[in-house]
Amino acid sequence: MEDVIVIGAGVIGCSAALNLAKLGLQVQIIDSEPPGSGCSFGNAGIIAVDHVAPLASPQTVAGIPRMLLEQDGPLRVNKLGVPRMTPWMLRFVAQSTPSNYRRNTEALASLVTVAAQAWKRLIESAVIPRELYRDIGALYVFERPEKAEDQRRNLEVLDRFHVEYKHLTASQVRDDYLPALTRDISHARFMPGMSSVANPQRIVQSLFEAARAAGTTYTQARVTNLSVSPDGSVQVYAGETTLTARKLLIAAGARSDQLTARLGLRIPLTNERGYHVELREPSVEHLRVPVSFVERGFTCNPMENGIRLPGTVELGAGENPDWRRADILLAQFARLFPDLAAPRESSRWYGDRPTLPDYLPMIDALPSARNVFVASGHQHLGLTLGPLTGELVSQLMTDRATAVNFKPFSASRFH
Repeated sequence: MEDVIVIGAGVIGCSAALNLAKLGLQVQIIDSEPPGSGCSFGNAGIIAVDHVAPLASPQTVAGIPRMLLEQDGPLRVNKLGVPRMTPWMLRFVAQSTPSNYRRNTEALASLVTVAAQAWKRLIESAVIPRELYRDIGALYVFERPEKAEDQRRNLEVLDRFHVEYKHLTASQVRDDYLPALTRDISHARFMPGMSSVANPQRIVQSLFEAARAAGTTYTQARVTNLSVSPDGSVQVYAGETTLTARKLLIAAGARSDQLTARLGLRIPLTNERGYHVELREPSVEHLRVPVSFVERGFTCNPMENGIRLPGTVELGAGENPDWRRADILLAQFARLFPDLAAPRESSRWYGDRPTLPDYLPMIDALPSARNVFVASGHQHLGLTLGPLTGELVSQLMTDRATAVNFKPFSASRFH
């Protein structure tokens, strides 16, 4: 019998396994895919310490009618998926009232504002190769002047949580960071506290290898069922194999709700689909820092294997990817960098981010099985919060004190 089984070999599962193994526990990771697959592979590679406010907000709700009409916009609601998404959307609207938005912002900020410290602990302990981590900041470029009220509201949130930023003119953006950028922009904000990674998959593989070195074992198999015995042990059924542990962590991303349901907890997790395209040309030298284009809702990150263009959000997506979403990213890049060679892609990807209606993660023991824990629902912040979540959930599972209030991330908060 293992002390702990971790379902999920992404950034959260591997980080948790590493921390649990370092505490002296026997840990086994199980996943149907190799470590660092899924959204842990396909993300934007940004450690977004400025994302202190959740997407569930009055402003987002006000824009829902436009999302239904603007099918090529950065945030799309698939019309065919509306009936299936309606219960989730109603919860989302309820979480977007001004009072709930303020409460959820406080909760999310309690994690995001200390996330960079967890990353630095990994760098200092040489778990992650230093060359993969870039503490160089990031840009937000605005193509149109911001509305005064929108700017006031956004900066007020950043100021409240001491997120550092610097205003840049269009000429400063081109001179200092993006010489090939179109002149047809308004201004930008530089976020010096943001960092990024050159290869998200290699980051997770480094965490996995460190966990293996600390004694963690690994099984590649798809989990089909779970059960809890009268003595409190947990059985994990994977194909023809049954594994047993004293405690279980479900960190299975978009599949987490299917697994918690096996143990009596139904959580309103939806799959928020994202896409990315990686470019063979032009070369990464044209981008000195990662840059996000606010109105278009996508990012350009110069990575180890080329410029990655992640972006767009699709709610209510069907079974098959809509590759037009990836084509939009290529077209956007060509418009924004008209002086560069036409973009040539080397690969494209899609994946489903696990998202809860309040846009907060779930980090807790299951009320129906107190020796089973869940760490999921990190939406766009899986990479940002992965190392911190791994620390926190390992402390929670071993009854150690933590500096974070877990109540906002409760597994029973929707019931």
